[in-house]
Amino acid sequence: MHVLASMLQGSGHQVTLVCRDLPGNLIAISHEQGLTVAVLPAPKNSLSNTDWLGVSQRQDAEETTACVANQPVDLMVVDHYALDARWEQSIHIQLCCPVMVIDDLANRPHDCAFLLDQNPWPDLTTRYASQLVNPQTRCLLGPDYALLRPAFAALHQSPPPREDKVIAFFSGTDPTGESRKLVDAVKHLEVVQHLEEEQKLDRLPFSLLIVTGRRNPDRDALCKEPVPDGVRVVEALSDFDAHMARARYAFGAAGVTAIERSCLGVPSTLVCVAENQHAMAEYLAGQPGYQYLGRGEHTRWQDYASALQHLAANWHQLPTLPAITDGKGAERVIAALEHDLCN
Repeated sequence: MHVLASMLQGSGHQVTLVCRDLPGNLIAISHEQGLTVAVLPAPKNSLSNTDWLGVSQRQDAEETTACVANQPVDLMVVDHYALDARWEQSIHIQLCCPVMVIDDLANRPHDCAFLLDQNPWPDLTTRYASQLVNPQTRCLLGPDYALLRPAFAALHQSPPPREDKVIAFFSGTDPTGESRKLVDAVKHLEVVQHLEEEQKLDRLPFSLLIVTGRRNPDRDALCKEPVPDGVRVVEALSDFDAHMARARYAFGAAGVTAIERSCLGVPSTLVCVAENQHAMAEYLAGQPGYQYLGRGEHTRWQDYASALQHLAANWHQLPTLPAITDGKGAERVIAALEHDLCN
C-alpha cells in the first residue's frame, strides 16, 4: 500500500492514508515517507487474536467516510483482510467513488471496481471466481502488477555485480522468530553433527547479513548479540534493495519479499511466517530456485544450520531463479487506474 500511495503522490495525485490507531500501526513510518495520514480512533475494547479490525465493518466504514468527507474522493483503495463487500458497498454509496481492493486470500466476496492480487498463484485465471467479484470488476492479477519500490525495476534492468553474500529478512515483524533461529544456527554451526572441518563458519564461502526488521520485538537483543566473523545483524537498511541485488542467495519469508527476490534473480530458502503465506510458500517450493524449510512455528535453529551447511557445500552450483516480474508493477497499476477512471 505504501508503495502505491507514494507513487500515486509522485504522479501528481493527492493521497491520504486512513489508518486506525492500533498496536503496531505504520502511522509514524507513513509520516516519515511524506504521506498524509488520517487516524481513526483506537477501539474501546481490547483486541482478540482474531479481531484484526477492532470495530464492526459498519463502524469502520462510517468513521472512514467521516474522516475524508471534507474532500472529494476519486478512488478508495482498501488493503485489509477483515473487510469485505459489505464495507466496500458502504464506502461506494457514501463517498460515491469506486473502490479498489488489494487481496491475496480469495476467501470472501468483494464489491469493487478493481481488484489487485500480486502473488504468483498457479490458478490466477480462476482464483477470483464470479461469486467473489462482480463480472465488471477489473482484476489485476499476478507479479506483473506487484507493488515494488521503483529501485527494484532499476536494479532488475541494470543489476550490480554479485558478491559472495547471503541476505536474510523474515518480514518487518518476524512473527515466528526466524532471525533468532538463524543467529543461533551460525553460533552453533561448528557442533552440528557430521559437519566437515572445511565447512565451519570461518570457512564458509559467503558473508551473512541478517536484517531483523524494525518491528521485530527481539531486534535490540539480536543486534547486540555476539556473532562469528562474517555475520552482521542489523535492524534495517536504507538501501536494502541494493544489498539484495548484490547477494547471491537469501533466506526469507514467502510474502512480498519473495517477489522482490525473484525480480532480482536471487534464489532463496523460504519460510512461511504467517498463515496467509502458506499457499504461496507451498507453490513456490515446487519452482526452480527455492528451498523450503516449512512453517515458522515448526522450524528450529538446527534446520537453519543444516541449510547453511548445504548452501556452503553447493555455493558454486547455486540454482538460477527466473524473474517473474520486471519490477514495474506499480506503474502498470497506476496506468490501469488512470485509464479507467479518466475515460
